[in-house]
Amino acid sequence: VAASAETVIKEICAKAGEKSCTITSTARTPEAQARAMYNNLESQGVDKQKELYAAAGDQVIDVYVASKAAKKSAAEIQADMVAKINELGPSTVSKHCADTSTLCVVDIAPSSITNKTKFIEEVGKDNRVTKFLQPPTDPAYHLEIPV
Repeated sequence: VAASAETVIKEICAKAGEKSCTITSTARTPEAQARAMYNNLESQGVDKQKELYAAAGDQVIDVYVASKAAKKSAAEIQADMVAKINELGPSTVSKHCADTSTLCVVDIAPSSITNKTKFIEEVGKDNRVTKFLQPPTDPAYHLEIPV
């Protein structure tokens, strides 16, 4: 996590009365992105993930569906997903794959936040956060912070 983004997160937490938070994910390689998508598809289903992703992500989800229907193994499905992510351009699929010198993306575990309402309010008021997703849209608090 970039120092400037870490400062933003710490300030938001302090304003929300949180002593700390748990960052569960940040920058991802295409392989890590495929693994994250695969795990969420397995646990939350295709429809839920289609609500989360834009067109490029939906194409990766379609690869998951086709590979699953072809009875491929988890490793084969994820390899197919990685190939599609690379074909489309990783940052078009997820900002977790963006250039870390210009954008810091973090997922924060909702379970690590005690006053969720205040935290959400403080993130919403902070103009340094350019995108904020939260449950039920995203399983985590997803913050995008330019660096």
